[in-house]
Amino acid sequence: MNDATSPAAVPEVLPLVVVGAGPVGLVAALAARHHDLPVVVVEAEPEDRIRPGSRATFIFRESLDLLEQIAPGVTEPLIQQSRSWLDLRTTYAGREVYYRRFPAAKPGRFGISLSQKDQEVVLLDRCRREGVEFRWGNGLTDLATDTEGVTLTLADGSLVRASYVLAADGARSTVRKALGITMDGGRSESSFIIVDVRDVPDNPMSLTRTFHYRHPAVGGRNVLVVPFGGGWRFDLECNPGDNVEAFSSEPGLSQWITAVAGPGYADGQMWSSTYRFNHSVASAFTDANSRVLLAGEAAHLFPPFGGGRGLNSGIPDAIFEIEAIADALAAGDTAKSAEIIDAIATERRDAGFANRDAAAAALVHMEGRGLWNRTKQRMAALIAPHYERAGRWLDRAPMGPTAPVSQRSRF
Repeated sequence: MNDATSPAAVPEVLPLVVVGAGPVGLVAALAARHHDLPVVVVEAEPEDRIRPGSRATFIFRESLDLLEQIAPGVTEPLIQQSRSWLDLRTTYAGREVYYRRFPAAKPGRFGISLSQKDQEVVLLDRCRREGVEFRWGNGLTDLATDTEGVTLTLADGSLVRASYVLAADGARSTVRKALGITMDGGRSESSFIIVDVRDVPDNPMSLTRTFHYRHPAVGGRNVLVVPFGGGWRFDLECNPGDNVEAFSSEPGLSQWITAVAGPGYADGQMWSSTYRFNHSVASAFTDANSRVLLAGEAAHLFPPFGGGRGLNSGIPDAIFEIEAIADALAAGDTAKSAEIIDAIATERRDAGFANRDAAAAALVHMEGRGLWNRTKQRMAALIAPHYERAGRWLDRAPMGPTAPVSQRSRF
């Protein structure tokens, strides 16, 4: 539903409502407080919810810098709990084709690796200290916009009126659906099995981000191994004809974890899930009345292999869109306000397309479908010992094309 609703039925008008209390919604709330805006966060889940899985683990240095600008000091506890990768390693059919050791640096210098649920604890604590109001366990069921604002219908039947709404309610966004906004893009051919495991003190692994092309111990399938604060994440790419259930359930799940990581790691499983990854962008980032902005997975869906572009584009989505909302509220003119909102919606959608295309290219490279793609990978692996650039290409390609160094266009 996107019909106008009379504001007279809802006496209280809030300047800003954020829908969703995931990391992007929490960042949006902190950005609002940075601009001295009162903000209410509406969340369908209860306050004591249990958030499974590591999910979006890596936060770039640039994203940390943005967070520090809107909430000075918030990055320190994130850095303290995270793990910094010591090096990068790439193998092909069991043979190392690339290795890079990071120079000694302060923790967080090159970004952080921390489970999303631990990120949320830090961000939520800061939101509370900044005076953000939360309405837990009372999610959005419908939303309507008009030229003066937005009316939100909550699960308990209550109505909330806001001048602006930032939608950070995830991949199945109720806000996006209520506005009739579609997602444009594609989906991975392969299924991926993602597993979080605990450390094994008796068999420690180096804090190395490792990508295995055609790992011989798992039948030539690709495997990504990533350390994060609290454990390890393994991503196994299944082949098109695989029985995915055989790899995602026991005993197959423990067998391939042990084959990749060694003894003990299969016993420390914390979470696992199976995905086919989307690479898509919303057909619009705002509504016809320029009163709602989409951010994070409500606005775009990227596979994690494209360089962590999901959360690292969601953070600037939230920060730059809230900045625009603050400007629109201060403009004092409906036409000027709409112009400000439309401009940021276009800017962030353009960034979404750039990230979608880069992530899709990374996914195509990882999946290695077709004779040409497989041949390029094999040839690069053959010459990598003699030509460092070939090994670097194998390591970089799963991260997607390098983007311009501009915070607004890069993420």
